Amino acid sequence: MDYRQLQSFVVLAEELHFGKAALRLGIAQPALSLQIKVLEQALQIPLFTRDRRHVALTFEGQQLVEEARIAINHYDRFLENARSLRLGYKGQLKLGYVGSSILDPALTLLINGYRKQKPDIEIVIEEHNVHEQLTLLLNYQLDVALVRSPVPQYPELDYLDVATRPLIAVLPRNHPLGQEKKIALSALSSLPFLIQKDPPGVGLGWSAMNACQQAGFVPQKIQFTRDVSVAIGLVSMGMGVTLVPETQTSVMIPDVNYCFLSEAAATTTLTLSWQRHVKNKAVTDFIRYAHELTHSLHAKAKS
Repeated sequence: MDYRQLQSFVVLAEELHFGKAALRLGIAQPALSLQIKVLEQALQIPLFTRDRRHVALTFEGQQLVEEARIAINHYDRFLENARSLRLGYKGQLKLGYVGSSILDPALTLLINGYRKQKPDIEIVIEEHNVHEQLTLLLNYQLDVALVRSPVPQYPELDYLDVATRPLIAVLPRNHPLGQEKKIALSALSSLPFLIQKDPPGVGLGWSAMNACQQAGFVPQKIQFTRDVSVAIGLVSMGMGVTLVPETQTSVMIPDVNYCFLSEAAATTTLTLSWQRHVKNKAVTDFIRYAHELTHSLHAKAKS
């Protein structure tokens, strides 16, 4: 059993088509068939059922495909760490982030401040939604996750709130309230809302829904969007309104107005998460720095 066989297994499980899987892998279809056959012989169990028209995972294949993905990711991580050492770094930190956090000063301060303290550590950042980040974190495929609270509380993980920002409303430019500097959220209760698609009770999507509920209403019409930038873009087309972190005001999209809310409790919080029993010194140093930075920012905010 080798890496190529596991990769072939995972790709074929995703495509369920030998031709498409072979194309993704960049190999001939007979070579793919041989790799799957050799893997099944090594495991002594069938992974797929196939005939001339259909390919499907067996029960055994369904049980093993996620383990195969994790094994491949660990192998890729091994290669990344070897590359980092080859280039002269003394370690690597892999950090995930939600797309809406990329404009938040907290992320910039974390990355740049840590890089100054530890220039010999390579920092790799990847964008994922909340659910993906926590899954990757639990499977040791990320070192640190920057997500938006609230998030599921896993006993294996630790958490640190690093920045809380007001939510603001994004309105079409021609909306009567668009020129107001501050509005009551309840004034938008009859409008369609564009809300980020997060799991129930999680992330920015829940923060927006909770803000509406605290203002005394539930949006009558909701369209879920992939991320904040898509929601703002749809607002510019007159499709509704949305709530975003105030840091998004730097996004210069035409035909929208940003309005602050009179509800002080309408906020969103960025939270760091990491494995509780971490052994990677680069991660422990990063978390220590995050605690120091957060304490410093909170002290400045109170002064």
